[in-house]
Amino acid sequence: MEKKISRRAFMIGLGALGGTIAAASAGAWLLGGSPKLPGESTASGELGGPAPSLPPKKKPNIVVILADDMGYSDIGCYGGMTDTPNLDALAANGVRLTQFTNTARCSPSRASLLTGLHPHQAGMAHLQGMYGPYTEKLNDNCVTIAEVLKESGYGTYMAGKWHLGSGLPHQRGFDQAYHYPGGDFFSKKGIMLNGGKLNPDAFGSEYYSTDDMTTRAIGMLENHRKQAAEKPFFLYMTYTAPHFPLQAKAKDIAKYKGRFDQGWDALRKQKFDRMKQMGLIDPRWELPALSDSGAPSWDKETSKSWRLRAMEVYAAMVDCMDQNIGRLVETLRASGELENTLLLFLSDNGGNAEFLNIKNTAKLPGGPGYAVANGHYGAGWASLSNTPFRMFKHYVHQGGIATPFIVHWPAGLKEKGVLRKTPAQLTDMMPTVLEASGSSYPETFKGRAIIPSEGRSMIPIFQSDQSDKSYLFWEHEGNCGVRHNQWKLVKFEKYAWELYDLEKDGTEMHDLAAQQPDLVKQLSDEYEKWAKRANVLKKEDYMKYAKGDKDGEGPNGPINLRTFKGAAGK
Repeated sequence: MEKKISRRAFMIGLGALGGTIAAASAGAWLLGGSPKLPGESTASGELGGPAPSLPPKKKPNIVVILADDMGYSDIGCYGGMTDTPNLDALAANGVRLTQFTNTARCSPSRASLLTGLHPHQAGMAHLQGMYGPYTEKLNDNCVTIAEVLKESGYGTYMAGKWHLGSGLPHQRGFDQAYHYPGGDFFSKKGIMLNGGKLNPDAFGSEYYSTDDMTTRAIGMLENHRKQAAEKPFFLYMTYTAPHFPLQAKAKDIAKYKGRFDQGWDALRKQKFDRMKQMGLIDPRWELPALSDSGAPSWDKETSKSWRLRAMEVYAAMVDCMDQNIGRLVETLRASGELENTLLLFLSDNGGNAEFLNIKNTAKLPGGPGYAVANGHYGAGWASLSNTPFRMFKHYVHQGGIATPFIVHWPAGLKEKGVLRKTPAQLTDMMPTVLEASGSSYPETFKGRAIIPSEGRSMIPIFQSDQSDKSYLFWEHEGNCGVRHNQWKLVKFEKYAWELYDLEKDGTEMHDLAAQQPDLVKQLSDEYEKWAKRANVLKKEDYMKYAKGDKDGEGPNGPINLRTFKGAAGK
């Protein structure tokens, strides 16, 4: 008989867990040399399906901006307390999706975003390099957005974190790619341009990787204008903020001194009320208790000053990212390109509760050299980041997969400042970009058969909050879920299915599985059919490839769910 987990009676075993290490690097010099630009399209054509308001006749530029480990409501336009005026301005002049989801983890999300497939189909079902062929690289039966757009006449560029295994971005369709490794935000080591390592001595002394990534991206676009101004471009801007380690510039940290002093309990309740007032969440939804996610109350926190510093640094990292997004947007505005640029902003997973234990409170987060092994911002602040949802990165309950999603496209959107509540997920990115650009998804690519796209274009959602997509699926580390209309079936690894009506209960508070056994069977059957089709392996099948501890423990192993005594049942 399957175990039934109590929402109010479990803990998360996260203390020793690592994940993806944040990318680092930077400098102050612009890109030297010009990109090799693609030829004219040989495979263009509009996708079928509904398009209430077709894109402008001229192909739009496309910019995808991805944050790393940022929660659903960290930014201002989603109710957050961090200063994000540039993202807020994009939202005020664009569209916000309130029910967009990722895949709960870094590498799988990036694989799904770029390919229009579920990560298991694309060859990146888990953290890169962890489990042999299941996570080695993007496989040969998928095609990336960059590869398709390059064939359609776009210049294709990337700056930031790749995290998709041994196949590098310039080998998957990018004309120019500044590829940043994991690690210290103040480090200049390991940065690559199209696979070649750059000399750290070439970077300036005032270095912070978020700044440098943006400088590289701006430089690539400036060169694109000089070399091929008549061609549209695709920019994949993949920031490493606010992923650990907690490192930010002193002037940014100083802005947040005292802002979070009330603690996560009070601030979370305030944010929840604010989000209702903003129309982001339904008035019927309830705020889950912190204990539902294994997080302590602020009153019980024994290292308050350290935790406050951690949150101040985290906010500074998000703030700096927003400043740099402002730099990028201003470049597009000054060049006259912003009007016909489709810009999409999102995060790769929910807020992150890894490394919740503090080893040494004398070591404060913030400056160069701070290591995540000493501690991250913890489950309490991660719960604030993920308000109103419960759970975190790794899980497919809403806290692990819900992300902000901002669309800005003056030439292609009729309305401004509106919310769209139709569900969508990362597989929908590819068909959206292809419809906007008038490109076609290929059946074959360079002689290889390509798996059919799993997504649907989101342009109908952007325009009129409509979609013909019937099911959404998720799986990561044995945590799995399926959504059909308002119903979501979800479970933790090795535990029983839970059923929620997300229209009335978007925070997953009231499990209806016992009252709706027929619906549970219907949705679980659909999940099993999808899992078979999408190449979802059982944990015991891919763990045989595990590097290090075969149980998946250790600094880079998957999370273990731990319960209090008597956790079975409610």
